[in-house]
Amino acid sequence: MAFEDTLLSRITTGEIRRPGAPGASAAEDVELLMGSVQRHLIRLLNSRHDLAQAAPDYGLPALSDLVMGGPGYVDRVRKAILVAVQKYEPRLRRIRVERANDDEDSQRLTFRVEGVLIGRSGEHRVFYETSIAGSGQFDVSD
Repeated sequence: MAFEDTLLSRITTGEIRRPGAPGASAAEDVELLMGSVQRHLIRLLNSRHDLAQAAPDYGLPALSDLVMGGPGYVDRVRKAILVAVQKYEPRLRRIRVERANDDEDSQRLTFRVEGVLIGRSGEHRVFYETSIAGSGQFDVSD
C-alpha cells in the first residue's frame, strides 16, 4: 500500500491521492509513517480500559488505579504504557519505555518510548516523548 496514514485521516484531511496521480508515490514516506504512529499513540494513551467493547483492554487502566498504593506508581504507569504500545501498535518493535524526567517534584511525568519502526523501506529507530500532566491527559511528541 502506498499510503502510511489511516484511511479516515486521509478522508478527513482531503489528502487522498491515487496511484499514478501527480504527487503520488509508491515510495514510503517515513515522516508520514512516524506521524501516523504518533497520532495513534495519542489516541491509545488517552483511552482507558473498558471503553471499547471490541477491545476492553485498549488504552491504559484508569490512572487512579495506577497511582493508588503509593510508592512505585511511576513504574506502574511505565509498565502500563509499555504493555499498551506492545499490544496495540504493531508498527513498533523492540519497544522500551523509560522515565525521561528525574525531577520527582515535577507536575508532569514524562516517558520516552523508543523502538524500531517497521516499514516497507526497512527498520527505522524512533522515539517519542509522552508526558502526562495533573489533568491526566497524555501528550506525545517525536
